[in-house]
Amino acid sequence: MTLIDDLKDSVAMLNEGVVTITPNKMLNTSGITPFDHRLLVKHDPISDTFEGTSLIRPDAERDKQKYAQTRATVIAVGDMCWAEARYDAERFGLSTNFPKAGDRVLVGRYTGDTHKGRDGEDYVVLNDRDVIAFLQD
Repeated sequence: MTLIDDLKDSVAMLNEGVVTITPNKMLNTSGITPFDHRLLVKHDPISDTFEGTSLIRPDAERDKQKYAQTRATVIAVGDMCWAEARYDAERFGLSTNFPKAGDRVLVGRYTGDTHKGRDGEDYVVLNDRDVIAFLQD
């Protein structure tokens, strides 16, 4: 499948109301919309082999690593995410950036609830406090 075919499918799903577009125009095909102080992330894929080797990772090990994964991409952000931190920043005159859809972040191990999206992918719903840092990839 080519990039053009992917875009056509995305536009068709958008027209059918199957997906939503987050404020920075990133497609959220999961069908999951976080609210309050929660955000939706998608963890990086786990390799089938151990890093630097050709040894195949057993299924149990792959599942363990999936839940311990710490690198993720933000898919959607709830309306109240980082509200307290924004208030404190304004109160003390600080300027800070907060993660938005499309940003790469570092999250705590074993945090959040994993759910299957409408598109069949695994997504994690986290509290805003579970995001530790931005990732510069």
